[in-house]
Amino acid sequence: LTSSSNNVMTAFQIFETVNTVYGPGYVSGIREDCYVVKLVNWALAQGQSPTLYLQTEALSKVPGAFPGTTVSTSFGPARIEKIRADGVHIAKPINWKLANDTVATLYLQPEMVKLAQTPGLEEGDEVMTVYGQGFVAKKRAQEGDYVVKLRHWALAQGQSPTCYLQASACVKIPGLKIGSIAKTVWGLVKLQEIRRDGTHVCVGIHWALADGKPPTFYLAPEAFALLSLKP
Repeated sequence: LTSSSNNVMTAFQIFETVNTVYGPGYVSGIREDCYVVKLVNWALAQGQSPTLYLQTEALSKVPGAFPGTTVSTSFGPARIEKIRADGVHIAKPINWKLANDTVATLYLQPEMVKLAQTPGLEEGDEVMTVYGQGFVAKKRAQEGDYVVKLRHWALAQGQSPTCYLQASACVKIPGLKIGSIAKTVWGLVKLQEIRRDGTHVCVGIHWALADGKPPTFYLAPEAFALLSLKP
């Protein structure tokens, strides 16, 4: 992919989140004739992010709600499953199901997706507790508590442990998986750990400190609740 040397690449900025036919990523560099893009949804055999060299017409701006991110939509909070090559965001609603008890699939344009955290706890919300990460299976109004099922360990019979917790014992979190790339006001970060108090331990992926090491961030869940950038 080449162009004349006097062609200035100005449509996208470094670290801007974009979508390509190969999946979502971010602009890691700008050359005279193309954009250098790193993908965030898959890795090479050695674990590195694939690097693409693309022209302007091969890129489109997206809000930065990568797969696994919890977002706010006109249909309620949802979790991004995939971003198609045409920019459509495929998501699953968190707090409601269809009449046949199946989870609906939403096909959303980028401008319909917002990185915003909704207040309060609702059924389906991802939470962190002193017992580990889980989700709100049921909201019990009469008892004034929440039924939370844990995700990362099981009882002897294979069932998920069930906890009955007050709202003060739950921290609402975005639901990102370890290793996910996420967008914050400090730029793009990679999630390393989620602590029991909801703190997300992340490392920066596009800049380094004076000693050459990437910075480590200790972020509250709301640090990922950014208003989307309209494409």
